[in-house]
Amino acid sequence: MILAKKRCIYCSPEDREKMRRRARKAGLSVSRLVILCCRQAANANAPPEPPGHPLVLSEDAQRGLYEESRRLARSTKVVIDVQGGRKVTLAMHEAMSILRLAEGKQE
Repeated sequence: MILAKKRCIYCSPEDREKMRRRARKAGLSVSRLVILCCRQAANANAPPEPPGHPLVLSEDAQRGLYEESRRLARSTKVVIDVQGGRKVTLAMHEAMSILRLAEGKQE
Protein backbone atom coordinates (compact mmCIF):
# COMPACT_ATOMS: atom_id res chain seq x y z
CA MET A 1 0.00 0.00 0.00
CA ILE A 2 1.43 3.37 -1.01
CA LEU A 3 0.56 6.32 1.17
CA ALA A 4 0.88 9.78 -0.25
CA LYS A 5 0.17 13.24 1.05
CA LYS A 6 -2.00 15.38 -1.11
CA ARG A 7 -0.74 18.84 -1.95
CA CYS A 8 -2.91 21.75 -3.00
CA ILE A 9 -2.08 24.69 -5.19
CA TYR A 10 -4.06 27.86 -4.80
CA CYS A 11 -4.15 30.03 -7.89
CA SER A 12 -6.54 31.88 -10.12
CA PRO A 13 -8.73 29.91 -12.55
CA GLU A 14 -6.77 31.47 -15.45
CA ASP A 15 -3.45 30.22 -14.04
CA ARG A 16 -4.92 26.78 -13.40
CA GLU A 17 -6.10 26.61 -17.01
CA LYS A 18 -2.61 27.60 -18.23
CA MET A 19 -1.14 24.77 -16.13
CA ARG A 20 -3.66 22.29 -17.54
CA ARG A 21 -2.82 23.31 -21.12
CA ARG A 22 0.95 23.06 -20.48
CA ALA A 23 0.54 19.68 -18.80
CA ARG A 24 -1.65 18.36 -21.61
CA LYS A 25 0.82 19.63 -24.22
CA ALA A 26 3.71 17.91 -22.37
CA GLY A 27 1.68 14.71 -21.88
CA LEU A 28 1.85 15.00 -18.09
CA SER A 29 -0.59 15.32 -15.26
CA VAL A 30 -0.84 18.75 -13.63
CA SER A 31 0.75 17.41 -10.43
CA ARG A 32 3.69 15.91 -12.33
CA LEU A 33 4.19 19.18 -14.22
CA VAL A 34 4.19 21.16 -10.96
CA ILE A 35 6.73 18.76 -9.39
CA LEU A 36 9.02 19.03 -12.41
CA CYS A 37 8.75 22.83 -12.41
CA CYS A 38 9.58 22.95 -8.68
CA ARG A 39 12.60 20.69 -9.18
CA GLN A 40 13.81 22.81 -12.10
CA ALA A 41 13.42 26.00 -10.03
CA ALA A 42 15.29 24.43 -7.09
CA ASN A 43 18.16 23.37 -9.36
CA ALA A 44 18.29 26.83 -10.94
CA ASN A 45 18.76 28.39 -7.48
CA ALA A 46 21.44 25.89 -6.47
CA PRO A 47 24.99 27.27 -6.31
CA PRO A 48 27.00 26.37 -9.41
CA GLU A 49 29.43 23.47 -9.19
CA PRO A 50 33.04 24.64 -9.01
CA PRO A 51 35.12 23.83 -12.10
CA GLY A 52 37.42 20.82 -11.93
CA HIS A 53 37.17 17.79 -9.73
CA PRO A 54 35.15 17.90 -6.52
CA LEU A 55 37.15 18.16 -3.31
CA VAL A 56 37.79 14.92 -1.48
CA LEU A 57 38.75 16.54 1.82
CA SER A 58 36.77 19.17 3.66
CA GLU A 59 38.35 22.55 4.30
CA ASP A 60 39.10 21.59 7.93
CA ALA A 61 40.68 18.29 6.87
CA GLN A 62 42.85 20.09 4.29
CA ARG A 63 43.95 22.64 6.87
CA GLY A 64 44.76 19.86 9.36
CA LEU A 65 46.76 17.95 6.76
CA TYR A 66 48.70 21.09 5.85
CA GLU A 67 49.50 21.90 9.50
CA GLU A 68 50.52 18.30 10.20
CA SER A 69 52.84 18.24 7.17
CA ARG A 70 54.43 21.52 8.31
CA ARG A 71 54.92 20.13 11.81
CA LEU A 72 56.44 16.96 10.38
CA ALA A 73 58.75 18.96 8.08
CA ARG A 74 60.00 20.98 11.06
CA SER A 75 60.63 17.93 13.25
CA THR A 76 62.22 15.61 10.65
CA LYS A 77 65.98 15.79 10.06
CA VAL A 78 67.79 14.77 6.89
CA VAL A 79 71.50 14.14 6.29
CA ILE A 80 72.94 15.63 3.11
CA ASP A 81 76.34 14.80 1.59
CA VAL A 82 78.26 17.93 0.67
CA GLN A 83 81.58 18.51 -1.11
CA GLY A 84 84.66 17.14 0.58
CA GLY A 85 82.87 14.04 1.91
CA ARG A 86 81.26 15.93 4.76
CA LYS A 87 77.71 15.44 5.89
CA VAL A 88 75.32 18.15 7.00
CA THR A 89 72.17 17.59 9.02
CA LEU A 90 69.24 19.82 8.11
CA ALA A 91 65.64 20.01 9.19
CA MET A 92 63.31 18.81 6.42
CA HIS A 93 61.77 22.28 6.02
CA GLU A 94 65.26 23.77 5.52
CA ALA A 95 66.07 21.20 2.83
CA MET A 96 62.72 21.93 1.12
CA SER A 97 63.46 25.67 1.21
CA ILE A 98 66.87 25.09 -0.40
CA LEU A 99 65.27 23.00 -3.15
CA ARG A 100 62.67 25.71 -3.80
CA LEU A 101 65.40 28.35 -4.00
CA ALA A 102 67.30 26.18 -6.46
CA GLU A 103 64.17 25.92 -8.60
CA GLY A 104 63.62 29.69 -8.38
CA LYS A 105 60.44 29.40 -6.32
CA GLN A 106 60.77 31.39 -3.11
CA GLU A 107 58.07 31.46 -0.46
